[in-house]
Amino acid sequence: MIQLRSYAKINLGLEVTGRRGDGYHTLRTVYQTIDLSDELELRETARPRIRLAGGDPRVPRDGSNTIARAFRLVSENYRLRRGFDVRLRKNIPPGAGLGGGSGNAAVMLLFLDRYFNLAIPATQLQEMAAALGADVPFFLRGGTALGEGIGEKLTPLPALRPRVIALHIPAHTVSTALVFSRFPLTKAGFAGKIQLFLRKGDFSILANDLEQVTFELFPEIREIKEKMAKAGGGFVQMTGSGSAVFAIGHGRRLSALARRLPGTILTRFIGKKYYQESIGVWPSGKASAFGAEIRRFESSRPRKTT
Repeated sequence: MIQLRSYAKINLGLEVTGRRGDGYHTLRTVYQTIDLSDELELRETARPRIRLAGGDPRVPRDGSNTIARAFRLVSENYRLRRGFDVRLRKNIPPGAGLGGGSGNAAVMLLFLDRYFNLAIPATQLQEMAAALGADVPFFLRGGTALGEGIGEKLTPLPALRPRVIALHIPAHTVSTALVFSRFPLTKAGFAGKIQLFLRKGDFSILANDLEQVTFELFPEIREIKEKMAKAGGGFVQMTGSGSAVFAIGHGRRLSALARRLPGTILTRFIGKKYYQESIGVWPSGKASAFGAEIRRFESSRPRKTT
């Protein structure tokens, strides 16, 4: 059995900058990986297909699942001759703005590249990741990064110092497509708060442009943010299009907040090095050996797939 981890992210700031001809909104955001992860258990099978089990009942287990889509994309390009049974333990809920499905897809791409010795060029791996979702390219590396375009254009940023955050995850989900469909684009320019944050490092500068729309659709998320701020959460913001809300502040106050507000957990920022070591990713973009479990298959798995 092979065991992998797939981590979550938060958006420290998010600015909607326009809309492309295909209808997708363009944005500027600061991604940050956090220590909240899904767990994947894989067993090799003789047939080149994926079977999914376990996970959150809200997460599809058919071909629309991002893990299955990642496998299918690699198989179509490299004609894989073996597949996997995958048991997914979901700790990152869907529809929370935490990138759980995107992280699953990225880890699967990296795993398949290593396991079958494909040596996929970094540029192609990035393109494949972007085809699976706007956030997927970020999860090939993790850490802290500036995302632009629809999120797929990435600039690595210096690691932020480790810090604890309080993360509130409501029970309901938020549709990203719905939020963006309601977002009113204006021609008025604005000073880039993210660019200012990158110069000064002050979290209070940051904002999430999607909050207004999400709060109108789901007033309870606004109430959660207000409760966290009143409880001493410090800098409090929604991540992505919601529904999760995070707080950055004094450790003791965050601990008290987590005790008082059900659905709130304590987690922390994780840097690129920790992220890559935990899922088996080297900075070159290739996956390293995924621990002792994968090395047991070295003598039995096929050396070539074509």
